[in-house]
Parts: sequence; structure tokens; C-alpha cells
Amino acid sequence: LRNNPSITRSNHYFCLELSGQSSRCTTSNQQLPATVKHSLLFAFLLLVSCAHAQQALEFAPAFRNYSTDRGLPNNCVYDIYQDKTGYIWVATDNGVCRFDGYAFEQFSDTLNANLTSVMTGAMAEDERGRLWYVDFQSRLFYIENGIIHPYPHNAVIAAQKGQTDFFHGLMVEGGGADIWLVSRDNGGVLHLWGDGQYEHILPSAYHNLQIFEKNGKSQYSINEWDIEIQQTTIVLSTPDSIRVWVLPSPSEKRMDSGYLAQRLSGDRWCLYLRGYLYLLQQGTLAWMRPSEKIPHSLWEEPDGALLVGYRQGGLARYRSMDDFRAARPEGQFLPGLSISKITRDREGGYWIGTQQQGLFYCPAWNRGSMAQIPLLASQEVVALASDGLHRLFAGTEEGHILEVDAVTEQWIELPPSGCQFLNRLHFNPHSQTLAAAGEPSAFYYKDRWEIFNSYREVAGLAAKMTSKCLYPSGGSRSWITVGVNRLVKFSLDKPFVVSDESNNATTTPTRFYTVLEAPDGRVWASRNDGLVEWKIGAGLLRPPIEHPAFRQTFLDIDLLADSSLVFCPKGHGVVIWKPGSTEVTEIGTKEGLLSNRIHGLHVGANGVIWACTHNGLGRLTPLGPRQYRVDNFTVQHGLPSNTVNDVTTLGDEVWVATAKGLFRMQEKPSETPIPASLFTRVLVNNVLYPSATFSSLPHDSANVVIEYLSLYFRSNGHIPYRFRLLRPGGDTLWTVTRQRQVYFSNLSPNAYRFEVQAQDEDGRWSPVSVLAFTIRPPWWATWWARTAGATVLGVLVFAAYRYRIGQIQKEGALREEMYRLEQSALQAQMNPHFIFNCLNSIQHFILKNEPDAAVLYLAKFAKLV
Repeated sequence: LRNNPSITRSNHYFCLELSGQSSRCTTSNQQLPATVKHSLLFAFLLLVSCAHAQQALEFAPAFRNYSTDRGLPNNCVYDIYQDKTGYIWVATDNGVCRFDGYAFEQFSDTLNANLTSVMTGAMAEDERGRLWYVDFQSRLFYIENGIIHPYPHNAVIAAQKGQTDFFHGLMVEGGGADIWLVSRDNGGVLHLWGDGQYEHILPSAYHNLQIFEKNGKSQYSINEWDIEIQQTTIVLSTPDSIRVWVLPSPSEKRMDSGYLAQRLSGDRWCLYLRGYLYLLQQGTLAWMRPSEKIPHSLWEEPDGALLVGYRQGGLARYRSMDDFRAARPEGQFLPGLSISKITRDREGGYWIGTQQQGLFYCPAWNRGSMAQIPLLASQEVVALASDGLHRLFAGTEEGHILEVDAVTEQWIELPPSGCQFLNRLHFNPHSQTLAAAGEPSAFYYKDRWEIFNSYREVAGLAAKMTSKCLYPSGGSRSWITVGVNRLVKFSLDKPFVVSDESNNATTTPTRFYTVLEAPDGRVWASRNDGLVEWKIGAGLLRPPIEHPAFRQTFLDIDLLADSSLVFCPKGHGVVIWKPGSTEVTEIGTKEGLLSNRIHGLHVGANGVIWACTHNGLGRLTPLGPRQYRVDNFTVQHGLPSNTVNDVTTLGDEVWVATAKGLFRMQEKPSETPIPASLFTRVLVNNVLYPSATFSSLPHDSANVVIEYLSLYFRSNGHIPYRFRLLRPGGDTLWTVTRQRQVYFSNLSPNAYRFEVQAQDEDGRWSPVSVLAFTIRPPWWATWWARTAGATVLGVLVFAAYRYRIGQIQKEGALREEMYRLEQSALQAQMNPHFIFNCLNSIQHFILKNEPDAAVLYLAKFAKLV
């Protein structure tokens, strides 16, 4: 306009108003020239078409990224392998590492074994659970008990490497008794066994691709060939047989340097050679087609779907082989990245290795997906609303609002609403009006926004009213809004306040948080002191029920089909109450909810209640009168974030507003039991004990540290555990913790049984892992020592007893002998001559008339006798 010579800036003023599909162009004093009108009309149509152009809605799983920021040695990943125990091993440009769900671990390296690349297919596990790998310098290593060991015959490998520059494939049989190394170019397969014995498995020199297969695993070797050769030779060799396939050479010669040989179910092989894809089925060519992208990896699902990773082409998913043949992907993800490996773990989670950004993990495919909308790429979605049919409205805190058609999977950004600090969206299907509650509030009706600022004449109302919530009042264009100190019912048809319940200057300031009008016309609202009923003309009334939940603030409220209120008082989880009843149903963490602090509610089909928390999303499915089954959804189920701001349903789909964008949830991942915990390390008095020798400990093992973990990658390292230490006569209660080690001090000699369990995202506990051990008593307190002591003491007592008895017997014998000898002596004295002499002497005393002497002598003789 400035360059139009027929227009002067002094006498014309222009205004172009773009509101939906209407436009007005005004000028001051005269009509605009036709060229100007046409220019304005063209500019208007261009702006409208740009502002309202629908765009296709794309979805992608909520990937979890593990890179060097999370401890990965290098962002260039070549291979991913899950061992028998459950650890995830990753081959990178800086060697190999092991992931346990918490951290990436590279083992002690004194051999420079983790300084070079480990290529795709260059890792294998033997029957003893040892991890083998071959690096870019063709050196072979194995890891056992956290220590890297070199293969004893690496010199043989170096001498026999031949023309190849590195080995990119490895197979191990037994405990490392047989090893097969597959070379990249022209080198075939090197088989090693015994004390350095080897052989080369080299088919005809005219092959183009050699596939070596052993025990269901395969590796391939490339033989460069002349581009002018009219046929392609594929050799499939096993230790027992050789099969040769001859494929037609395409008429269009392509020099793409990429190769792929992947076995599929049903004796099928998918090959990529020189820019062409081939499908071989039971040894015959099923089809071939050129491919603009170079596939690096391929994963076949049980239902026939394919995940294909491309070099610098990201990841694509195909519903079937027919779609893959037609280059018709269902979805494309991780654009621009080179996908080197795709695998699935025992939980059903997917691991994708890239050569630029490390690892990507998806707990389950097609269980839920992120809406790929550029407007929401780095935005927190705070509010959702739906028309109940096929339209969804999503808004950010900054006031960006978009409309999604769930049927056509198209989205469009609505014109700027003027609403900032958006709190809530609500759609009135009767008037087809979208309400945005915020600062200020706005209404979208007939493709244009109307700001809620028409009440200057009403005393006490701000020009632009800030609202926490807007709720339609009946089927008309009447609404109810709540905010600070205000509960207002108004109409959009003719701007006027129908009723106003506001605090006056003499009352204590009151905040209102949410409002709902039931079909019977009763209006319920949340105030800072709990649930109130607003009866227009009668003011605010409290429900006639005494329950602590009714005195707590809540941020959302909804209705069940039987007119029961569903609200979420802080600290009480979800509360269900039917007005007029005295029965109150409270569902919280005791019943399985993730949190007792709910900030968003939605009642879906069949009375299913959805609860939004900062710990994830809860689903309450009715089982009977006031009986609900609780299911939880978190990042472990595929959510991009545990911060769930709002939720709504459209048919069978559940749409979730999270801190990391808009998520469409379809169903939970299949239930996979959380594995039993592993005991990773045991320290006794700061000395590392192998688990094999841990069963019996010396008497001074008073301080014991036990480390454990559960290899459950879906939980992203957030696993609750519980443990207990059982002993005779001890406590049997569980201790719940999120720590992965426990310390016991001052343990006395006894028999102990340590038990630990891990908990999954749904609250189920894993099988019990048991570590039984005994702290031996000191030698002097052992049973054999006590038995030996008692035996020795008994022997000593018995010996002393026998000695004393012997002494007594000897003394008795001696006395008896003395008595015998004395008796013998006396008896010897009592001979007839002696008796005659005694009697003669007595006679003499009598004859001499000495009676006293005779009597005395006679008494002595009598005593002697």
C-alpha cells in the first residue's frame, strides 16, 4: 500500500480484522481503489489459509533416551544384547558396557580393551554366562566376575585375519571351546578351537554374500564384486551344509554401500544388496525392489509387523511384509538418525541403538503414543476438553490452543485467544462454545474468540475477569465462573450478571477453585474451606455431613451417572458422595492410588474415573456398588511424564495432558512379572565375599553389607524394595526402601536368612530372593569344643574317682592285713605253754594269799583272751 501512488498516507487509515472467516476493511473518507481491495482480499485469504490449514497428526512412542549424559560410554551404538541373567550389554565406539536399569558399567580395563569399537554382531554369551566380544583391532576378550580377560590365542587371530580389516560377527559355543569370527570383507569365517587350532570356512570365490548360521544365529560376510556381473550369488553355510541362492542382478546398477541379511519366520530371508531389497522364501525369490534408504537393522514382531532401522533415515514400522514391500510405513520415528540395532527384552520393551544419540527405549509399542505436534514439542499441556464426539481441544499455560480431530487425525491451531495463564478448558456441546478459563477468560464461538470483559457497569467486577474454572449452566449460553472472592453466573447472549456470590469488604477473603452444576440444577463449588453448595438467593451452604474430606480444598469435581459427586480433597485421594446420603467412599493410596493429592478428575464411559497426579495417572474401574479396581499409568507404562495435568476420553481413546506434551493412551503394556532380585555384592567387614562362599562366616563377621537389584528396565531405576533378616526368635516384619543395599552391624553368631523383594509399577511384589548365611561361633563356643571339654572333664573326674577308690581299697586292705597280722601275733601268743604260765602265775598269787594281784592278773588275762 505504501508503494501505491494513488494512495497517500495522510488521508487513509486501514484496519484489517481477521476473526475466523470474517474480515472488514475500513477507510476514512473515500472508497479504496480496486487494486487495493484485491490486495487486501488476497492477503486476508492467504493469512486465513495459513492460520487455519489443517495438518496431519502423527504419533510416536514416548522414547526414553540413554546417552553419554546418562553414563553411556559413547553415543555411537552398534549392538545390544540381553544376557541370560537379564543385563543389557551395549557395544559402542568405546568398547562394551553393562546396564542394570540404574547405571552403565564398564569393567576394570587394564588391557585397553574398551578403547576401540565393537561392531554389530560382535558380542556373544557362552554357556557359563561369560560375555565375549571382539573389538575393531580383532582382539577377542571375555568378561567374567567383573574382570576383562583376553582370549589366550589372540596371536592366532591376528596371524589369520588375512585380507579383512576387522571382524564384525562372533559366535561362541560351549564355554568358549569353539569360536567363530565372521569378517567384514572377503575374509569368510575363522573357526578356532582347542589350543589355538583353526580353520577357514571359505566358500567359492564367486559368492557376493556369505551367510554363516549356527544354532539359530547368523552372521554375514561381504565379497565385493564387479558391478557388471549380471547375477548375485548368496551362500548360506552352516557347519554341516551349504546352500547357494542365485539372484537376478537388477537392470539399474546402484553403488549403495550397505548390506543386510536377516532371517525371518517361515524360512524367509530379507536381504539388502546394492540398493535393492530382496525377500527369499524357502530358497526362492519372492520379490525385489529398489530402496532409497539403506536398512541397517530389522526386527520382526510375532504378528508379522516389522521394525526397520535405516542409515540416517530413522526408524519405520510396517504393519506387514506387504506394507514393507510397498514402502508404506505405519509410522516413522527418530528422524535423521542411523539405527544400528533393534531388539526386544524379556519384559517386552524395545531397545533401539543409534550411531548419533545412543540408546532409545520404549516400554511397549502401540500401547500409547505422543502426538507429534510442533506447537507442543517443548510445551506443557495444562488443559483438555472434548466435544464428546471426535474433536479434542488442548491448551498450554501460555494460551496456545489447538483443535484435534481424532477421526481424521488432523490438527489445527486456533487463533490467539488473548488468554494467558490458562487454567481450564471446557466445551459446551449445546451451544458449541469452547471456554478458556485464565487471565482473562475467553470464549470461542463461531470461529472467533470473545474476551470476558463486558461487565464494566457491574460494581465490583474487574474489566477482564480472571477465572479458575468456567462451567456451562444448562443448555443455554449461560456459564458459571469462579475465582478469587467470586462465584458468578452470567450469560453470553446479553452480557449481564445473572447472580453474583462475592465476598464483601467485611468478610474474610475466600478463594474458589472449581464449580459444577448438576443436571438437577444444584451448583457445587470448592472453597478454601471445602465443599459448598450455592443456592442462588440463599447463599453458600455446607453439606449436612461430618467428614474431614468435606473440609478440605479440592481442585476438580465431576459427576457419576447416578448424580454422585466425585471430588478430590487434598490428602484424601478420590471421594465419592451422593447428595442426601451419609455414605462416603474414599479411595486413596491404601487402595492402590499413586497419590492422595489429586488435581484433576474425569468421569468417562461406564463410570470409569480418571485421576491426575504428579506421580502418574490413575484409573478407577467400577466393580460394584462403591467398589473400584485401581490401575495406574506412569512413565513405566509409556507416559512421557508422570506429571499429568488433565485427561479426557474420546470413544475408546484416552488423551492425557502431560508436562512433556499430549499423549494418546490406548492400553497398558502386557503384564510382565518383575524378576526376582539379584545379589550383586556382599561385603563382610569391608571385605568382598563371593556369593559361593558366603554361606558360612567367621565369628567376628559382625558388619555385613548386602547389595541387590532387580533387572526391570520398565521402571527406569525407580523400584521400591522390601527386605527382612530372619533369625531364630527374631522380628519378621518387612522394611520398605528404595535403596539397593542394606547394612547390618553387630550381628551375633547365629543362622540368618535375608529376604528381599522388588515391586513393579502396579504394586505387585516379585518372588522372594533368599540369601542364607551363618555366622559361626568362636571355636571355644562350638558344640565339638564343648563336647570335647565335657569329655575331658568327665575323664578327669572319673580318673580322680577311680584313684580315690583305689586309695581307699589299698588302705582297707592294709588295715585288714594289720588286723590279720595282729590277730596272728595274738593267736601265736595264745599257745598252751603261755596259758599254763598265766594260770600258774594266778595260782601262785592265790597260794601266797595275794588276792589283789591275783584278781588284777586274772582281769588282764581275761582281756587278752
